[in-house]
Amino acid sequence: MIDSALLQFVVAQGAGDATIRRLADFAAREGISPDCVVGMQPSEIASALGISDKVAINILASREASCRLADELRSQDIDLVWLFDPRYPEKLRSSLGKEAPPILFVKGNIELFTRPAVGFCGARNASEKGLRVTELSTRILAEEQVCVISGYASGVDETAHRSAMASGGTTIMVLVDGILRFHLRKDFRDVMTSENSLVVSQYPPNLAWIGRNAMKRNKTIAGLSDAVILVESGASGGTYAAGMETLRQNCPLFVVDFAHPGPSAEANPFFIERGGIPIRGNGNQQPNLGKVLEVIRNPMQRHSCCEQVLF
Repeated sequence: MIDSALLQFVVAQGAGDATIRRLADFAAREGISPDCVVGMQPSEIASALGISDKVAINILASREASCRLADELRSQDIDLVWLFDPRYPEKLRSSLGKEAPPILFVKGNIELFTRPAVGFCGARNASEKGLRVTELSTRILAEEQVCVISGYASGVDETAHRSAMASGGTTIMVLVDGILRFHLRKDFRDVMTSENSLVVSQYPPNLAWIGRNAMKRNKTIAGLSDAVILVESGASGGTYAAGMETLRQNCPLFVVDFAHPGPSAEANPFFIERGGIPIRGNGNQQPNLGKVLEVIRNPMQRHSCCEQVLF
């Protein structure tokens, strides 16, 4: 349910994630809603949240803009969940703690937050073999009723989302821009429904794409996932950063182990050397995801995969 009072904190100049986290802490401690907070005097808001009087005044002055935004979100069936909401994904709260995004704008099946989930990251310019491994892996996960999470970029992300839905599975698309900037890909139109997908953004709804926000988005993908599969990574860039973030969070990282990694997968051996669990194939070049499924069902099982045939 869209709370226009909460949106005042989203659109107000000078109020950001830190202010919304303070609002969540204060609301939980006092047992009150954002409506009650925006009914206070600026000096009271400033004192309660530890912000400046100027920011508090900006929050109160944003009421009209927040109401317009709330109407626009409702018209597009977009909802929001925040830290004070019981629907907020517990996995994300547990994984990221104080770094968890305080607000998520969502469109689609919010129940997908509660499903077992595997994140995918990979190069935009992934090789044909990498895209094929992605497609086969997501088919297997769909059959096992495991939700696929990725970042809605071209290459591996796009293949993961489409293959999951086309195989009868589900997917969560985590955006790097505002949810009102979301445009449905043409080749998703025949497979995507409001039941098999969830679009998520942690950014203000009208925010344009900014490259640096991909780093925060990577944290969210790993935080929502029970494990992450790195398909192909170069020695730098977004996928490399996503792999490092997954390791930092101590989220199980699985890495496709190619016999002869191409340029788009040159960092795959690097991640395996640093604790990534190799994904290899069987004799039919099918990815062996036994260990991925084992980790999802029993997080204590984090030992390396048994030897298989290299891709």
